[in-house]
Amino acid sequence: MSWQRIEMAKEGENAAPGPPLAPGEKRAVRVGDQELLVLRLGDEYFAVSNRCTHAAWPLTNEPVDGMEIVCTLHGARFDVRDGCPTGGPASKPLASYPIELRDEQLYVRF
Repeated sequence: MSWQRIEMAKEGENAAPGPPLAPGEKRAVRVGDQELLVLRLGDEYFAVSNRCTHAAWPLTNEPVDGMEIVCTLHGARFDVRDGCPTGGPASKPLASYPIELRDEQLYVRF
């Protein structure tokens, strides 16, 4: 497993100085062949796969309720800390990845 830097700037824009995400913000990013959802809740960052394990629905624009992301397609809920489903119909967890903030840059480990 190795650490890879996450490019947080949206296509066509330069990275702004300061933290990569504001508290409560989330963004879909691609790292290699992985599509991730990166979230900041309070002072903590989380990285999970960006597709619901029930119907492969993208989670980018889905609501966050506490520490859970809610897939509004069918109501599945996942804990962003470990990807585990907390409400059906999903029964498989989202892939969850270690993430670190270093010098205002995010790094994920695969």
